Formats: sequence, structure tokens, C-alpha cells
Amino acid sequence: MHRVIDVDLEGQAKPFRLHEDAYDALEGYLEEARAGVPGDADAAEVIGDLERSIGARLAERQGSTERVLSLADVDAVLTAIGPVAGDEKAHGFGPIGGSRTPHRRRLFRIRAGQQIAGVCQGLAAYSEIDVAWVRTIFVLGTVVSAGFGLLVYLALAFILPVVPSHEAWIAAMDEAA
Repeated sequence: MHRVIDVDLEGQAKPFRLHEDAYDALEGYLEEARAGVPGDADAAEVIGDLERSIGARLAERQGSTERVLSLADVDAVLTAIGPVAGDEKAHGFGPIGGSRTPHRRRLFRIRAGQQIAGVCQGLAAYSEIDVAWVRTIFVLGTVVSAGFGLLVYLALAFILPVVPSHEAWIAAMDEAA
């Protein structure tokens, strides 16, 4: 007999149903992640992003069915995401927080929250700067350069690939890693 536990992850519309051993693995991973970023001012955001990434991958594995996810499903997702900082040897997962292994980041346009074409949303996510600052820089750059900033914006709007949301951007970065 298996106990089944419902788990709510940030960014997911409905809870996931996990076998108890799968829940224990996921809870242990998230606890290690929380311990890995205790003094970080952005700890809640980092953990929220991690939960959204895990949730998106679990949703892919679950598909449209309402099946209960197993330990193998959770292990596959956690292995794909990588270890928690300082625990690479214990579980074989990848780091999180300040000691992330470097990976190639890619620039995308992000439709969620876009004002015109999503270029500033993408640049803000890529550079980890607030989108209001990126927009201000573009406006000031356009005014100071007599319109050159607008040309750069338009070029980026046509060149950059598009993702629908910040979560999709995170998933694209996970795939690139």
C-alpha cells in the first residue's frame, strides 16, 4: 500500500499527487535548497523559481492524466534540474543559489508583462535587472542617441525568439544547461 500526498508548487494551477517516497525526495531537495540560500535577500524568489521549474517539469511528465507521480518521476526531474548548493556529491543534483555552475544563458522576448514586443522583459530576465530600469534605459538611450535606441529595440523585436512567460524562459535555460 502506498500513501499519496497532494503537493502544491508555486506557479501551478493544481496540486500534484505524489507517492510518499516521491514526496520525501522532493521535500528533502527543497529543504536543502532553502538551507543553501539562508542569508540571501532573494531566497524566497530563488525557491519560488525552483518550485516553478520543478512544477513545469512534473506537469510535462504527468501530461493530461491525473496519475500519481512516482519516485522515478521526481528523481528524473530533480536530476535534470541539478544539485542543491554544497550537496553535489550526496545526490548528484546540480547547484542552486550563489554557487550555480555556469551555463549558457540565452536572450528571449517574454510576452508575459510586455508593453510593446517583450524585448525589455527578456532583457530584464537575462540581466536580472528590474524591467522598469531596462525600459528607462531604452527610453533615455533613444532620446540621447536621436532614435538609435528605437532601432536597436526594433531589431531585437524581430531577431529574438519568443517565450510566453518567465517560467518558460527558466525552462529554456534549464534545457540549455
